[in-house]
Amino acid sequence: MDPRLRSAVDASVGWYEDLCTLHGVGSVLSDGLWSALDPPPPLHSDAVAVEPEVTADRVLARLEGREHGGVKDSFAAMDLSGAGFGLLFSATWIHREAARPAASSEWSAVTTGPELAEWTSHHDTRDVLLPPLLRRAHFRILARRAGGHLVAGAVARLGSGTVDVSNVYAVPGHHVDWAELAAAVAVYFPDRPLVGYERGEPLSAARDGGFTPVGELRVWVR
Repeated sequence: MDPRLRSAVDASVGWYEDLCTLHGVGSVLSDGLWSALDPPPPLHSDAVAVEPEVTADRVLARLEGREHGGVKDSFAAMDLSGAGFGLLFSATWIHREAARPAASSEWSAVTTGPELAEWTSHHDTRDVLLPPLLRRAHFRILARRAGGHLVAGAVARLGSGTVDVSNVYAVPGHHVDWAELAAAVAVYFPDRPLVGYERGEPLSAARDGGFTPVGELRVWVR
């Protein structure tokens, strides 16, 4: 497996572990499949394929008894449509070599509860990204401001050797310069490659900012 893809998938599992811990949800990782023991935080899947050998049958067996839920097929290798699932979206894993740190007058870390409330109000993650994350050393919730207004955001999470960049957004009328974002992340976590996944216009913007596609994924829901 491409080590860049391996690091991106592992970073995603680490994110799930941290968010489930934050929300008091247990989990299990066995036979190449991660799954939550209780309903996961909003916007998160019940199961995540960690190894490409994971089959649809294995996923269905793990989720037996759950009427609803989601599955992140990290390798776009499964078809769950025959088991009552619908394809929510397809996306592309991305990787970027470490950026040179560059402090920005526009990008800064969110440090207070009111700032976080403002940030999540633009991204519908109020019930996902809870205030205790602001006290975790390996997380940085970043905000970009222009004219005193919050116009974009992103979350950077330091994992094992890489930084997972996720929840990247811009308010209408603005856009994210991914090269600038990478340099801002490097201020907090220098000399680390960046990973994540995107689709559509954000994927094109990430590629323009120096990110390289390294694999495909799908998210299924029922």
